[in-house]
Order: sequence, then C-alpha cells, then structure tokens
Amino acid sequence: MVLEAGVEGVSLSPRTNCKRTGSMVTKAELEAQVADLRRQLAEQSAASQQPPEPEPHDTVADRIAENFDNWSGQLEEALTELEDLPHKRPILFALGIFTLGYLLGRSR
Repeated sequence: MVLEAGVEGVSLSPRTNCKRTGSMVTKAELEAQVADLRRQLAEQSAASQQPPEPEPHDTVADRIAENFDNWSGQLEEALTELEDLPHKRPILFALGIFTLGYLLGRSR
C-alpha cells in the first residue's frame, strides 16, 4: 500500500526501508516522514506567497484605462438593471417615480 502525498512527487510507503517481509514501519519513522513533508510544504507555500514582480508595462495610463473600463462596465450594468426595473418590479418603479416627482416639485 502506497500513500500519495500532495507534495510534488513525494510518496509515503508503509514499508519504507523494509524488504517485503510483511513488517510495517514504526510510528517514529512515519512521524519523521510526516514532519519532512510538512517542512517541504511550508517551504513551498513560503515561496509561493512572495508578491509577484510588477510588470514594466504597467504604467499609470494602463491602470487608469483599466479602471475606466471597469467603471464603464459597472455603469452599463446599472443602466441595464434600471431599464429592466419597470418590467420586473412595477410597483417599486411607480413608487420611485412618484418620490422623484415629489422631491423635484418640492425643490422649486
């Protein structure tokens, strides 16, 4: 029986360092293998948590254009929802129109 670990190519075998005589490894040997795997996993996760290098073409103009694209997409989505409001919720739409008319009438 071989236990596959999620760490790149590392496998645990209960018969490590034993010939096929039917004897099992000791608890201490398994704990040592688990400790080694945990250390390897910690090293890999520490290496993957380092922040990525900023790309040289990432300029202020690129970020502004990306933010504008995001904002325009959100605005388009809001307008689409506003266009669908009279069909999906007519009572809410009527109350909103009434409230808007009342506020505009009182502002003059």
